[in-house]
Amino acid sequence: MKLRVVEGCDECGFAYEDHLPPLVVDEMASLGSRYRQRLHVDPGDEERVALLRRRPNPEVWSALEYACHVRDVLLAQRERLFLALVEDCPSFAPIYREQRVVLAGYAREDPGAVAEHLEVAAALVAAAFRGVDEEGWRRECVYNFPAPAKRSIVWLAAHTLHEGEHHLRDCDRVMNSVGVDG
Repeated sequence: MKLRVVEGCDECGFAYEDHLPPLVVDEMASLGSRYRQRLHVDPGDEERVALLRRRPNPEVWSALEYACHVRDVLLAQRERLFLALVEDCPSFAPIYREQRVVLAGYAREDPGAVAEHLEVAAALVAAAFRGVDEEGWRRECVYNFPAPAKRSIVWLAAHTLHEGEHHLRDCDRVMNSVGVDG
């Protein structure tokens, strides 16, 4: 079986080698406030809430759905990190991202609450990675997306940041296409 190695993202330009410890941890921590800026809604501004929930087309998530996805990814990555620090080369179960959108009702969530959750999730995952020692960074796991491959904890940290960064761009793109101001 030929495994595809992910070292960067052609779509957004993210290069994993540019986001190494300890810098990657601070970058992860910043995700919460950056999403909060996008999800901010003034009291009573139901029009903005509706726009944050609007999909530009049925196949593309709304800005709110992308934000909910990132929140869940950050929490899942934290648990995966702990598993990799305890078990020898664990393989991670998928989070079923497409199904979660519907099952968790992402589009019905309150943008302000999601922003708060994202700040907590970003702080938690950053704290978890901040606690990794030199030996821990060298530990390995099997990451199953896009195809099963053995990865280091360094890669796991960069990939976690990439998820947040990439979907922040998705939020901006969707917000622009549905008419959400800044």
